[in-house]
Amino acid sequence: KLLVDIVELARLTSLGVRTLRRMDASRDIPGRVVVRRCVRLQTEIICEWVRLGLPGREEWAALQKRDVKR
Repeated sequence: KLLVDIVELARLTSLGVRTLRRMDASRDIPGRVVVRRCVRLQTEIICEWVRLGLPGREEWAALQKRDVKR
């Protein structure tokens, strides 16, 4: 799948749905896409985010900038 919802993300990360909703509300989860009024997350970006240890928003942005400079 290219996009997953919060429930599927909870299954993939072993984090609770409430925790993920809180993280989403503070925009700490990258790869967010809104389809109509439903939040979906880009699987490829989520896999990279998980691989890097679920960094927060600022750390994720710094990692992305570093990768772009390479």
